[in-house]
Amino acid sequence: MLIRLLIATLFFSYSINTTANTNTASLYADAAQSVYQIRVINKETGKKSSIGSGFVVAKNNILATNYHVVSQYVNNPDVYVLEYLSNTKETGKLELLDLDIVHDLAVVKAPKAMGKVLDIDAIPEKGARLFSLGNPLDLGFSIVAGTNNGILKQDEDGNIHFSGSLNAGMSGGPTLNEAGKVIGVNVATAGNNISFLVPADYLKIVLERLQKNNYSPIKDRFAHSSAQIRTSANKILNKLANNNWGQASIGHFIVPAELDKSVRCWDASRQPKKEDLFRSFYTRCSNEDDIYLSDQLSMGSINYEYLWLDSNKLNPARFYRRYEKVNSSALASHAGKRDVTNFACHTAFTKIAQQNFKTTLCRRDYIKYKNLSDILFTTALVSHGDKGFIFNMDITGTDANAATRLFQKMLEAFKWRK
Repeated sequence: MLIRLLIATLFFSYSINTTANTNTASLYADAAQSVYQIRVINKETGKKSSIGSGFVVAKNNILATNYHVVSQYVNNPDVYVLEYLSNTKETGKLELLDLDIVHDLAVVKAPKAMGKVLDIDAIPEKGARLFSLGNPLDLGFSIVAGTNNGILKQDEDGNIHFSGSLNAGMSGGPTLNEAGKVIGVNVATAGNNISFLVPADYLKIVLERLQKNNYSPIKDRFAHSSAQIRTSANKILNKLANNNWGQASIGHFIVPAELDKSVRCWDASRQPKKEDLFRSFYTRCSNEDDIYLSDQLSMGSINYEYLWLDSNKLNPARFYRRYEKVNSSALASHAGKRDVTNFACHTAFTKIAQQNFKTTLCRRDYIKYKNLSDILFTTALVSHGDKGFIFNMDITGTDANAATRLFQKMLEAFKWRK
């Protein structure tokens, strides 16, 4: 009886493995002619500057990929062109049709039929087997098996956590369910079999928009992207402003802590020493995602910090000099003169939580991306000779009015405790 049970168990295990292997091989064969390498080519040298993957969707000459795969071309169409490379080494030009820059998606058009259209399906249950396809490290077409580990709840975009090892070059490729249908688009990896997918539902929205416009290319990619980013910024900032915030204590103040599950706060206070002339406590909070535009530019970061200082060893003049040195803030952005205008700043004195504060608001506007701004707020406690408190906040690539409303509401939540 024991021998029969052992044989049955081995046979059952072999059957499962054989079926799994067959499924993977079948998916590989079915999708191989629908997945392409997407290449950004320098016009002068004729050499590729970056590569990713793309796949046939909606129509046999339409391919989906990531925005970041084609971003060099989007930002510098006079310098670069887009091409595809097939598994049989055939190449050809591609035309950019549409973008969803917020969700890192792009749709391009080929001059001819490119193969079987891959259908889009709903995200399967958590734990379901998934298969990511693409062209890793310029080594040719590959398939990576993994598991759906669910939607990232702390991520505003709701990306899928995929337990498979995506490699450079697989970005923009499809991830399939066991039926061979697209449930996500490869987008990023964090190493150690931790990767992320953009849900295919966002791609469906782009494709539906294209179908309504008879698959005509967008006319102004920067205006198109600006509108998407602004809509996303308003949605996020309004949500933050209407959340029930947690509270944190720092010095004599009670202040908002995490504004949302997408925000993380960390303590970075100095380790106190007996010989210190003053005490300081520092907390920094930030969201965990931003919108990629180019290697030098991104938007959507939200950062804020609280700093408290006090002393019973320094006289007011010496304490104030120390306070001045730490009262500085910097914007979390690498935008340059070609990207943004100069900062315009306004300073005023106001009462917050029955205490006197000096508040400064600085704003600079994006040049190509209209109606988007970087906003820098800073407010510092004044009129105390032995205590100091600073609140800094910066938001990049945002709607200035929505950012200001959030800042004001946070100030209104401050409470002073003796």
